[in-house]
Amino acid sequence: MNLYRRIAAYYRPHTGGIALALTLMVAAVALNVLKPWPVKYVIDRVLSRHAAAAVGDLDFNTALLLSVAALLVIHVAWGALNMLANYRFIEIGLRALLRLRTELYACLQSLPLRYHDNKKSGDSLYRVAYDSQSVQTFFNQGFATVAGSALTLLVMFAVMFNLSVKLSLLALAVTPFLLLTISAFAARIRRETARWQQDESDVLSRATEGLNTIRVVHAFGREDYEVGRFEEDCRRSMNANRRLMRTSVVSTMAVGLVTALGLALLLYFGACEVAAARLAVGDLWIFLSYLTMLYQPLEQLSYTAWSLEGAAAGAQRVFEVLDAENDTPDLPRAGRLAVSGGQIEFRGVTFGYTPAHPILRDLSLTVTPGQTVAIVGGTGAGKTTVLSLLTRFYDPAAGRILIDGQDIKTVTKQSLRGQISMVLQDTLLLNSSVAENIAYGRPAATMAQVTAAARAAQADDFIRQLPQGYHTEVGERGVKLSGGQRQRIAIARAFLRNSPLLLLDEPTSALDLATEAALMVTLKTLMQRSTTLIVTHRLATIHDVDCIYVMEHGQVVETGTGPALLAQHGVYARLWHSAGDQPALPKR
Repeated sequence: MNLYRRIAAYYRPHTGGIALALTLMVAAVALNVLKPWPVKYVIDRVLSRHAAAAVGDLDFNTALLLSVAALLVIHVAWGALNMLANYRFIEIGLRALLRLRTELYACLQSLPLRYHDNKKSGDSLYRVAYDSQSVQTFFNQGFATVAGSALTLLVMFAVMFNLSVKLSLLALAVTPFLLLTISAFAARIRRETARWQQDESDVLSRATEGLNTIRVVHAFGREDYEVGRFEEDCRRSMNANRRLMRTSVVSTMAVGLVTALGLALLLYFGACEVAAARLAVGDLWIFLSYLTMLYQPLEQLSYTAWSLEGAAAGAQRVFEVLDAENDTPDLPRAGRLAVSGGQIEFRGVTFGYTPAHPILRDLSLTVTPGQTVAIVGGTGAGKTTVLSLLTRFYDPAAGRILIDGQDIKTVTKQSLRGQISMVLQDTLLLNSSVAENIAYGRPAATMAQVTAAARAAQADDFIRQLPQGYHTEVGERGVKLSGGQRQRIAIARAFLRNSPLLLLDEPTSALDLATEAALMVTLKTLMQRSTTLIVTHRLATIHDVDCIYVMEHGQVVETGTGPALLAQHGVYARLWHSAGDQPALPKR
């Protein structure tokens, strides 16, 4: 029941539109009930007389023409009102779907990276694109169908009882069997629908993964292997869909048999009533017409029940996301981060992506305002994790992280990240123009500011050589650009944002040595305006920064300037000699 209440919440803002749709539906139902009556009139009043005889004050042809005209008017009016009611219901359902999808996507955007680390992106996409439609199904195939069918049943039964109590009770006698048939299949359909939706989600996940890694697939000639894995997921989905369709077909046949039995019984006993002169032929026509119309809403209710079972499975998957725990939430009284100098402190920080395997162990380090600090170490030492914790992509299991003395857990994530410019190790670009990618962190920037940032990042020359210059579309994830070009655009984005805190994660890993040397000259200017943390394997580029922290196994093992660390002949010296010659920052 809680599930239905949550879905109903998406329709409360549209009570006025629902009331209008229901009014139109009531009028349509009244006309639907009138449909058989012109034919009854023709049978009982027109055809029962001699063709030349008068019907009341009307002659035969006039009475017949009026009956036909009434039949047409009723059908046309019913069609128009029914169309308007359905349109209103559909419009309201679409608006609820829009709201739910937006909330679902906003929730996915706000959930921490730990949630996304444990989920397939294809599964999340399926929930946004398909499972969210359950809210519309509940309304359009649930509420609207149930309301229309229930109202039709009530009016028809009232008319039928007025004509013949005996035949009405006979028609009702079939209803319990129909309801039993519906309930017998409902739980099975819900279970099989949930399984099919999960298998469809796996298909989408597999396709997303295969297309996102298409270069790796081609490079290793694994096209047939990927197609085979995709086919296997599709086969599981096909089998689940087959089971669902088989259940639906059998259930439909069972409902059809029950309704056919009711129609046959009514025809037999109704004909006996006519033969005994206890019922007019026109009244029998009304009963047969109503019974056909009666079983139609009953069948609709059965299909509705099964549709709702399937929609419930989808809705449950949607609300699983909306109810997902945010393990890096803003505190209820979180304030805004006010950066004065930009001092960064890690105090006894411990963190692991899984509790059993800590990446950082009691880490402590300090970056004074305006200082440029490098974090170096071997693969898996925890360097990038330090930056992820500073931006609150994750929260530490123990310890504190402070900026200008403020614990970053006590400020909003938006205000924290608003003070940070970051160049990620995995350079990500949006499927939009070069200019829009550079201005992503500062949407109000002018074109002159965008081009100035690109020049500072050594990107202006290659951008102007692109087909449409700064307006060139870069493709999904920037696939139309080289790795070095993507990295320079990401650095230009950081230049343009010009925040007091600058985080650089392998900022020059995709650049050639000459471009790196030129870029580091310009990057030094940006570093001087910010408190900077830089993570890199290219030790020569950071050898002359203010301070270097050397990490190993999640802990700081050495601290000092580059020359001093080399003189210690420790971990840094070992890394330096294994790295080879690379261009260094100019002397400070």
